[in-house]
Amino acid sequence: MSVHQIFGRNLRELCKRTGTIAEVADHLGVNRVQMNRILNGESFPKPGLMKRICDHFSVNARILLEPLAELEAEKRNQSPGDVSGMSWPFDYAFFGRDYSVNEENVNREIVPDGLHLMIRPSFMWRDGYLIGIVRFFNKDGAQVMRGFDPIARGMKRSDLTPMKVREYRGLLLNSSESISFLYATRIPNTVIGIDHFGTRTWPTHGFLSGRCLVMSSANPIGKTVVPSILQPLEQDTRTILEAARLCGFRSLSEVPRKYHEHLSSAGI
Repeated sequence: MSVHQIFGRNLRELCKRTGTIAEVADHLGVNRVQMNRILNGESFPKPGLMKRICDHFSVNARILLEPLAELEAEKRNQSPGDVSGMSWPFDYAFFGRDYSVNEENVNREIVPDGLHLMIRPSFMWRDGYLIGIVRFFNKDGAQVMRGFDPIARGMKRSDLTPMKVREYRGLLLNSSESISFLYATRIPNTVIGIDHFGTRTWPTHGFLSGRCLVMSSANPIGKTVVPSILQPLEQDTRTILEAARLCGFRSLSEVPRKYHEHLSSAGI
């Protein structure tokens, strides 16, 4: 099979996942005659159009050379006939696009690898604020995060649960002028959440403000969405220890004042 035919077949399959061929052609600025010639392997896109196609479908130029099923199977580390992995449902749910943040498109200034401070109102206590530390890092080409819920108020050392009970992990997602991550607790079916931070506060304040959405049955006060702060930390011992001392369930008076405005609903 020629490169033109492989590319045409791959493009046709990608179009099926995102809409009609006419809709894709319109988005790419291509007339139907030219689009059909490309799909049938009779023509080949120029570099400018090729870039628009790759950007639109979040793929790279390897779709010129290898069948799409083989590329996606390689990505899942599976054979083309093996559909047991979890990539297939995600491919369906996200129209075949990969929304994860990778090494090439992560903003190192705003979301550097390392430890970050997270602050938000508690879902457990009406007058409480949760302060915790999360770590962002690269795993298998994608940016991920890992953190631990702080110890609940009033707990004694003898009451402490294992750290694995308090662990949660997440995946950074591409957003327009913002940062999002989807996460879940280590214990199955306890908490699933998504945090979304706008970047507009970064140049002025040096931190990100946004919203936290948590889906959990263990929510005695009934809130599901609260304001949230993400503060990148300098990766030195002194800064990290100062942040660690803040961690836990706190009153508003214990939260640094520079965050107060952004932790109110009107401040987002």
